[in-house]
Amino acid sequence: MATKTLTFKRTINVPAEQVYRAFTNATLLREWFCDGAMVQARVGGRVYCQWNDGSALMGTYAALVPEKKAVFTLRSDDPSDYSTNTVTLTEKSGITTLILTDESDSKDRAKLLGAIEQGWNKALDNLQSVLETGVDQRYVNRPLIGLNGLEHRPSDEGVRIAGTTDGSGARAAGLQKNDILLSLGGKKTQVISDIPPALNGHKAGDKVKVAFKRDGKPMNAVITLTARETPAIPANAELLAEIVARKYTEVNRDLTQAFKGISDDRAARRPAPGEWSALHVLAHLIECERILHHWMKTLIAAQEPWQDEEEGNLQIRIDSIINGFPTIQALLTELKRNEAETVAILNALSDSFVARKGSFYRLSHKMLLWPDHTREHLDQIRTAVRS
Repeated sequence: MATKTLTFKRTINVPAEQVYRAFTNATLLREWFCDGAMVQARVGGRVYCQWNDGSALMGTYAALVPEKKAVFTLRSDDPSDYSTNTVTLTEKSGITTLILTDESDSKDRAKLLGAIEQGWNKALDNLQSVLETGVDQRYVNRPLIGLNGLEHRPSDEGVRIAGTTDGSGARAAGLQKNDILLSLGGKKTQVISDIPPALNGHKAGDKVKVAFKRDGKPMNAVITLTARETPAIPANAELLAEIVARKYTEVNRDLTQAFKGISDDRAARRPAPGEWSALHVLAHLIECERILHHWMKTLIAAQEPWQDEEEGNLQIRIDSIINGFPTIQALLTELKRNEAETVAILNALSDSFVARKGSFYRLSHKMLLWPDHTREHLDQIRTAVRS
């Protein structure tokens, strides 16, 4: 049976060690290749890559020579789609030449070669972008719908919307808080991770149909997708920490003002059955900051865990925070303490982490937008304390 071989070459302006780890570390694989990964980086160890559209590749490492070579098998759910992939690396003056060969003796492989070649070229272009600049082209090229605070509840058929962003296609189309998004562009959105693959192939300016429910009534709308805003990434950790600290200070000024003249009893009052009080919102912000710290730790260590679907806010956790910090002042103090810890982590980032441009870009992008999460909840707090 004839072996079919595809060969790809890239010259990447980073040391070979970084390129090698991009093929042998689960966190780094996610940054350029897949949406989820599990890796045992040893000969005979397993490698598993999954995408949010439900597709997956799995295999084993056949050979590993740090900074020089990685050989691994891959196969999909299609029995005819299997291959042996060899990555060879040659470094000179800090620049790495990568050669990847994809070989298979599958008799049905010929009909897949075009798609496989296109897929590897796109992936390797993204690998080069991530390693050299930090930019994940899959993310920056994906258009926006304009939904925020998405949550899946077991009782919902789809994804519950907490709100829409200013100037977004979702707001212009009339989507509202507590609408249940059922499908996007004809693709079901049963959980949050269904949304990104539903946007595959779309660009800013495209119009997509959405189906949703409002108060149990089926509805439809057409959303015009918008371009994704990507903030300028600071050159180093110290500058990132300085910017984030300033953003925290600015939003905390408005947060404190929202509670001016408000008693603890009033802040604890729910505006309606099942709705959060202002204290609940503060506890939620604290919990998010603590979750952020754990994520930062796993990203810095390049040991992000495999995640199940998002479970949304766990009420028992929110209530326990209020139990420990039962007043407005205590909650505000605890929130600011956690924010100070976040800034301290940013200030302590090592040069070696910053040199991992994909990880530093991801962390920076998240942190530059992170204080906006508090700002998104300000109206919710003001409404709760006025009720």
